[in-house]
Amino acid sequence: MPIEFTIRPASLQDADAISAMMRRSYGDLLKPDYHPRILAKALPRIAQARPELLGCGTYFVAEGSDGRILGAGGWTDMSPTRGLSCAGEGHMRHVAVDPSALRRGIGGAIARHALVSAQTQGMRGLRCMSTLTAVPFYAALGFEPRGEIELTLEPGLFFPAVDMMLCFAPVTAE
Repeated sequence: MPIEFTIRPASLQDADAISAMMRRSYGDLLKPDYHPRILAKALPRIAQARPELLGCGTYFVAEGSDGRILGAGGWTDMSPTRGLSCAGEGHMRHVAVDPSALRRGIGGAIARHALVSAQTQGMRGLRCMSTLTAVPFYAALGFEPRGEIELTLEPGLFFPAVDMMLCFAPVTAE
């Protein structure tokens, strides 16, 4: 059954609702691909809305007609690992959908919105540090896996992920 939603830029006022949605999403969806011990330690770290994303203008929420946050995601021109990025290379950030709204086009709509936003702002491509679970989702959007990585969430806590890349086609003048 379709769900009505709108996509808008996230704000700091959305922090609690986004964090609650991410806890539900990551807590349910990552179970098949991650050991319970890794999830128990990682979820408190990864399932939190990031204040630096909420006011940046390139991180978005899908809001249901009832005002509920159904999904979130976006991009930044700064690496999530705080490393230097190449000029023109953005980073897809924290795309998640509430488990109650899965398979209804929300994740894809948010991701496509972010892709258009990134292209409009001059990015030549986006990198993504995908969870193992989300690799097929990003591949369907055109991202290509570059290799498995381990994200250090804190000393001694390593989270398996996949580095992925999407290069935008060059815009040609007619």
